[in-house]
Amino acid sequence: MTKYLIKYLIESSENELAKKYIDFFKIELDWHIYNGDKHISPNYYRDKDIPVKLHLIYAIQYLIAVLSRPTSANKKNILSAADFPVPNPLYGLGYEVFSPVWHAIGKRNICGDMKTVLWHLGIQNLIRNADFNAFLDSRLHDNLEQFQSYLVAQYQKLDLRALILSTDQHFYSKYSIDIFTKMQRPSFVFSHGLPAIYSKEVDHRSDYLMVWGESIKKNYINAGFEESKIKVVGHPKYKTLPQKRDLRSDFSDVLVIPVSSAIYHQHEYDNIVLTDKSAVVTYLYMVQSVLKKLGVKKARYRVHPAVNKKWIHKFLSPNFYIQDTQPLDVSLNRSSLLIGATSTLLLESLIHGVNYILFEPTDEQGRNLLNYKNVPPFDGTDKKVTFAENENCLEEILKANALTDYSLVHDYIQELDTNIIKQLIG
Repeated sequence: MTKYLIKYLIESSENELAKKYIDFFKIELDWHIYNGDKHISPNYYRDKDIPVKLHLIYAIQYLIAVLSRPTSANKKNILSAADFPVPNPLYGLGYEVFSPVWHAIGKRNICGDMKTVLWHLGIQNLIRNADFNAFLDSRLHDNLEQFQSYLVAQYQKLDLRALILSTDQHFYSKYSIDIFTKMQRPSFVFSHGLPAIYSKEVDHRSDYLMVWGESIKKNYINAGFEESKIKVVGHPKYKTLPQKRDLRSDFSDVLVIPVSSAIYHQHEYDNIVLTDKSAVVTYLYMVQSVLKKLGVKKARYRVHPAVNKKWIHKFLSPNFYIQDTQPLDVSLNRSSLLIGATSTLLLESLIHGVNYILFEPTDEQGRNLLNYKNVPPFDGTDKKVTFAENENCLEEILKANALTDYSLVHDYIQELDTNIIKQLIG
């Protein structure tokens, strides 16, 4: 029996094109089901309000795309929708980097014309405002297939050699990977966080998956990925990292990183995960209970951007928890200790010289508060990480002032080296 609606629609359809585009729109269709509750930040709603300033920026970028005729003599062109830090590490490889109108970056080399801009605005309106059944219309699928041919011709004129993305999960990413496959040009997904899930249904569509370090590559291989698909390029933010670091670890300014119960889509087709939205609050109460036993009077907490901060704060005692609203680097630099769940902040905190205690309350089936199974290094198998699976364990770890081993950073992040991209693009 199929319990998941999107999977049922695919399996019950006799139209191959319908199956293809229902799959392409999977995340956006999930939003109709799981996105919209008060515990999710309004900035993450599918029909979120867009500020006037951002509308103006988009309008300028669309105008640039329509009016400009980019040239790139003596350079190879690539299309990138990845949000790299400035300066873009791709520039040093000698490529001319273009961005698509659906993820325009900056004010130059935006790839598109009036027809493409209007198509994109139509897709945006569909995703943000249309009813669920509009995505199942065969005329939509036919039009999308036809427009792929138009984009193939446009991209071939520009001689785009490769596609760079931050994810393969959303419609635009899947659609673009399909286009570059038809062009017989490689596609790359750059890891943009420390994975909380390793699955062959996630990050599998591109030709290559670019990861930060050897341990991440190993985890993907253990999950069933072909070794040749996973390439270690390092972290775009870090060209160099200290080999050793002394870590701050005391109770003077504790920062808590709770689980994020804002789960607004399914990652897989068969493993359907339903999360109690109060999990983030439960987590914060658990940590509060332990810290109070140890004499801590105050702590800061920082939630995932997808979680509605106002909704959470109403559940908490203002006598203990202070909401952390500072820029991340400032917040980490002032913190004396981090207690947190599965998060890329495990590595970020160590890089900033502060100890990270991994607290993942786990049941007898190995599932955490969000109903997911923990993955390395968040599952207790990596002895470099101080790991607590319940409140008693957390209390003992804090009493002992146990430290996570800073060398974990070098297991999961290598220094940036993007030359492998040149070799793969050719």
